[in-house]
Amino acid sequence: MRITAVNKTIRAMCIEVSGNAQGIQDWRLRSEEDLLYEACVCMFSSQMVFEIAEAAAQQIRKHGLLHIGNTEGYEQQLAQALHEQLTIERGGKLKQVRPRFGNRLASLLATTVITMRQQGQSLRDTLRSSQSAREVRELLVQRVWGFGPKQASLFLRRVGYCAELAVLDTHILDYLRVARGIEPRPGALSRLSGYELIEAEFQQVAAEFGHPVGCVDLAMWVTMRVAKREAIW
Repeated sequence: MRITAVNKTIRAMCIEVSGNAQGIQDWRLRSEEDLLYEACVCMFSSQMVFEIAEAAAQQIRKHGLLHIGNTEGYEQQLAQALHEQLTIERGGKLKQVRPRFGNRLASLLATTVITMRQQGQSLRDTLRSSQSAREVRELLVQRVWGFGPKQASLFLRRVGYCAELAVLDTHILDYLRVARGIEPRPGALSRLSGYELIEAEFQQVAAEFGHPVGCVDLAMWVTMRVAKREAIW
């Protein structure tokens, strides 16, 4: 697919995304359990396709493991839930899958929850304590095991905290590589300083499309994902 066609599709998607933006619930109205669910989705999506990440997070919620009482044996309970078979829909068909890296993800989530509890912290308090989106992203990277800048940015987007931070996943990076010749060095995006350099480039792209960063980000993600799935990119 030529870049001109991609850009045309992204612009059309931006209009659709803008029309659906009202459906995002304000994070202040969400419970800690809801926020932890969203953190699971973002954490898991770095290790598996998004549909499986969502299904895995729903599995944990179904087992009541987002409402934490006694933390004894918590990691083992998470690991057991993450090794169960999941049902997802792909290509209009139901498919049975198992999450990847279940033990590792259970360890990351359990460490996050237990450490926050021991230090008297919570996701809600983290969001409340920060003065800017970049500041809260940095805090999330420090406090949530398994969160890098991308996962923290996605979390802030999904909970309705802000839409000004870019979620630089592989689909967005593929676009930047072809359209702008931007090729981040290996490992650069795992550091906030390197991430913010590429994010600044993307913010310029979003301004050229004439829509907020979050809108262009999501529109581009959908467009590139479909283009690559259908082998037209």
